[in-house]
Amino acid sequence: MNDQQLLRYSRHILLPQIGIEGQEAIVGARALVIGAGGLGSPAAYYLASAGIGTLVLADGDTVDLTNLQRQILHRTDAVGMAKVDSGKRTLAEINPECAVVASGERLAAERLEQEVAQADVVLDCCDNFATRHAVNRACVKFRKPLVSGAAIRFD
Repeated sequence: MNDQQLLRYSRHILLPQIGIEGQEAIVGARALVIGAGGLGSPAAYYLASAGIGTLVLADGDTVDLTNLQRQILHRTDAVGMAKVDSGKRTLAEINPECAVVASGERLAAERLEQEVAQADVVLDCCDNFATRHAVNRACVKFRKPLVSGAAIRFD
C-alpha cells in the first residue's frame, strides 16, 4: 500500500482483527453487489469506504424519486439515471481508488456465473426470489461466499 492508503485505512490497520495484512486483502478483493437499492446502497457504500479494490454493482433499474429516502447511493439529480451509473458516481466520490464496474442489467444465467466466478465475495441485495435462488446456485457452484439480506417494510 502507498502512503495515502496507509493514512486512509489507518483505523482499520490499527485493529488487530484486520491489521495491514487484512487491509491489503480488502484492497485486493473483488465484491459483486447484486442490487443497488435499499440493501445494496449501504453495502456498496461501506465496501467502497473500507477500500474494496473492485466493486461490481449490478442492477437493471433506474433511480426514481421514491427511492431517495432509503437508497443512499442516489441523489435528486440522479432521478431517471441508471442506478449503477448513479452508484458508480457516488462511490467514486467516497473512494476514488475503488474500481467500480457498473453492470446495468439483471444478471442471469451465463452472465451471472461469469461475475460470480470472478468475485471474492457476493452480496445478494436483490428484491426477488428467482434472482436469490440463481445467485445462491452460482455461489455454490463456484464455492464463493454469499452474504444475503432482505428487508420488507420493517422486517
